[in-house]
Amino acid sequence: MSATQGTATTHSRGGVPVYKRRRRRIYAAVAVAAAVAIALIIWAVTQGSSGSGAALPSFTIAYGQGTVANSDSILASDQALAKTIPAHLHFVPFDAGVTAIAEMRSGSLQAISGVGNPPVVGAIGTNTGVDVVIAQSFDADALIVPKSITAPAQLAGKSVGVLVGSSEDYELQGWLGLEHLTSSVKVVPFASEQAAAAAYLGGSVTAAYVQAGPEAQLIAKGGHPMTDAEKIAKLGIPGLNVVAVSQGLVKSDPALVQKYVCAEVAATRLFTGPQSSVFLTQSAKVQGVPGSLIVTATRAYPFIPLSQQLHWLGSGLGDTSSPMVKAYELTAKFLVGQGRLTSVPKASVLASHVDPDFVKKALAGGCSS
Repeated sequence: MSATQGTATTHSRGGVPVYKRRRRRIYAAVAVAAAVAIALIIWAVTQGSSGSGAALPSFTIAYGQGTVANSDSILASDQALAKTIPAHLHFVPFDAGVTAIAEMRSGSLQAISGVGNPPVVGAIGTNTGVDVVIAQSFDADALIVPKSITAPAQLAGKSVGVLVGSSEDYELQGWLGLEHLTSSVKVVPFASEQAAAAAYLGGSVTAAYVQAGPEAQLIAKGGHPMTDAEKIAKLGIPGLNVVAVSQGLVKSDPALVQKYVCAEVAATRLFTGPQSSVFLTQSAKVQGVPGSLIVTATRAYPFIPLSQQLHWLGSGLGDTSSPMVKAYELTAKFLVGQGRLTSVPKASVLASHVDPDFVKKALAGGCSS
């Protein structure tokens, strides 16, 4: 090859060397490939987000820890069941229903599991958006008295300790009314059931209306139960622990609420079914207790069967004849007497916050869609 030919092959038109032109083509191809790759990555991430992760709403549930589990304990400890709810689930323990209602009012909670009559009725009476969607259980308290007292009339002139402003307080005072003892028995309020039990042991009150640990402690010291919450409920003064959901969420995303209630029903079947010990033991960690304690305690607790849901919640939204609405009317009168409400809400107002439609659909097999 001559020198002239060599020069001709190393220069392009316009005097640009061939090797530079080839390098530019390579750079352009790399840039195009990179752009395509980035576009594919963005598309994949977008598709993945819309299908499962980042687009899901947050759903925070308050529940009670301790030796008795419930449907939300199962939900919090069973990932397969939790995944049936299209939301990012968060579970936070709560000690007082009033505090949990305040958190719901602020928007930081979407559901409260196991909340009693006074907090729910107090919320309705102060225009807080809360809807009851499932009934979980009765209270498990008992009125513990000394062996020397065997009939209600013997409590006249005596004192009874109880957790102030609680479902237990409402139940006790309702029972005293039925026994015509309202004016002759002094109800002494305490900040905790443990404090009421200590007062009983110390002799400063004659009786105490307490549950679980304090109840067992007083029985071990010679006391005995004169009546209990389940018996009082059958007399027409039920203390009902329910699942309450933000009314705003019910209106804005009823499909999500339906999925949650479906999961609640499924969880109830798990911890009350033939494999209950497996699921209850699994829930011990979220309950904060040893597995050896939770099975026996939960099985002994007075849960409301799924077959009785529509009995308590009523036939539909706005059913003023339901036992739950009637119980809430009694609770409202109790709260007015305590100065926590200024008036008793109308039955129609109370009924507008008790919605059996979600659990009705779940029990009818409407959870597969």
